[in-house]
Amino acid sequence: MIRIREILDPELKAKVVAKLAEIRGLTAVPEWFELDDADYVDLLQELREDEEGACGGEWDDPRM
Repeated sequence: MIRIREILDPELKAKVVAKLAEIRGLTAVPEWFELDDADYVDLLQELREDEEGACGGEWDDPRM
């Protein structure tokens, strides 16, 4: 389990809280809010996809 208060990087914490609020329709996410490991990984993948934007989720793999 991952609690919001256990995320030490302030930038990552802000991104996670904002994405959770967007996904769950919340106005605020409390510090005690917990995600299981799989949900946290899914959330991080969504954040990565958001940051990649127009790339379409394609990996920048030099082998291809």
